[in-house]
Amino acid sequence: MKNRRLIIALLISCLLLCCTAQAVTLRITVVDEETYDAVASASVYVDGAYVGSTASDGTYSYVHSGNDDLYLKVVRTGYRNWVDYVDYDTTRVQVDMIREDEGLTFELYDAGTLQPIVGAVVRVEGEDYSDSEVTASDGSADFSVKSGESYSVEIRASGYYDLSKTVQMENSARVVQYWLFSNDLLAVQVRDSETSTPLKGAEVYVDSAPAGVTDADGRLQLHLERAKRYSLKVTAADYQTYQENCYFETDDVLLQVALSKSVYQVSITAFNEATKPIEGAEVYLNGTLQGKTNQYGRFALSDLHAGTYQIMVRASGYEDWSETRQITGVGEDIVAELDYDRASVTIRAEGSDRKAVADAVVVIDGQVVGVTDSLGCLKTALVTNKVYAVTAARDGYRNISVNAEIPLGTTEFTVPLVMERDFGSWVLVAGVGVVAVVLLAGVLVVRRRRAGQNKGKSRGRDSL
Repeated sequence: MKNRRLIIALLISCLLLCCTAQAVTLRITVVDEETYDAVASASVYVDGAYVGSTASDGTYSYVHSGNDDLYLKVVRTGYRNWVDYVDYDTTRVQVDMIREDEGLTFELYDAGTLQPIVGAVVRVEGEDYSDSEVTASDGSADFSVKSGESYSVEIRASGYYDLSKTVQMENSARVVQYWLFSNDLLAVQVRDSETSTPLKGAEVYVDSAPAGVTDADGRLQLHLERAKRYSLKVTAADYQTYQENCYFETDDVLLQVALSKSVYQVSITAFNEATKPIEGAEVYLNGTLQGKTNQYGRFALSDLHAGTYQIMVRASGYEDWSETRQITGVGEDIVAELDYDRASVTIRAEGSDRKAVADAVVVIDGQVVGVTDSLGCLKTALVTNKVYAVTAARDGYRNISVNAEIPLGTTEFTVPLVMERDFGSWVLVAGVGVVAVVLLAGVLVVRRRRAGQNKGKSRGRDSL
């Protein structure tokens, strides 16, 4: 019994050893067919099942029983699939991957008009590859090239500059777009000479003929034959005219034109409210003092560039005058009429006893301006350098009128008004009433005395 068990154990061990001995390791190496560079991340399939991917050195090891041949498949983007049978006892296999053909399309456009360019010749060259095509009605040309390869491209079209480029293909189709520049194209760009700001609407003339106006970027495209001389003129509102004879070489593509602002002479005349000239008034331009007016109230600004300016005139005793003015012409005469300063004027009404008179109505130059407060005062703002008729009225007081002159440059001023009490008709009526009362009282006294005397005489007679 023991011998039988021992024999069975020996048979099982031999069987296991035999099976282990038959296991086979297949080393797969994946390379590019043309460059023999290792192809990493290639997917490996055995008998239709995915088993792994190649490492950075393009290798992958697969262990199998070694009993049957293997159906091996290798897949990598940008390459054609590799499929083949591998003998069961094979330990090494090299997979040469062939690059997949990919579509390479060129689209060509005119840089000025943005229209497709028809009939351009496109030549593509690479390692073991050379082909040429002509662009169709949509400006395109198609090529079939290898993925992952680098190609040189030469483009030629009648009336355009030649173009040379290099295109690197990836692992998918590619569309490449190019601008072609006309070989007679010349761009003119017009700017302000001081600020470099592009000038829109500048008019360009070539040989005295209008060629167009500049756009928002100050540019205008011209088609001019090279190796020739042209008379070029550029004009813009409020700018000095640019005019020059220019010779354009074959490689000239851009002409920069800087225009200077036109200069004008402007005079400023300062008057007051009485239309009298103000001498010594200060003239400011954009906040900077330029000078003072002469005895005739005039000041001249010479060589003033066209543009928008903030003009201010300032004089003692007057309110500032300011105005924003667009200077666009020669010989402008700006009139600045300055108003007198206003002073804070206090009208103070009081009686002859120096006590404040409240609620007095104040009239200035025929216009009621208010009534005095409990302190007998009324404040108002009045223009200086002027004489005013000031009147105050209050029941029980005589009206009072004075002429008050507010000196030029004064900021505060007080007009005192002393009002006397009015002893008019009501005082007379009151006096008459008092007299009447006194007379009536006297008459009554006399009557009483007479009545007393009469009674005394009667008593005397009766006694007799």
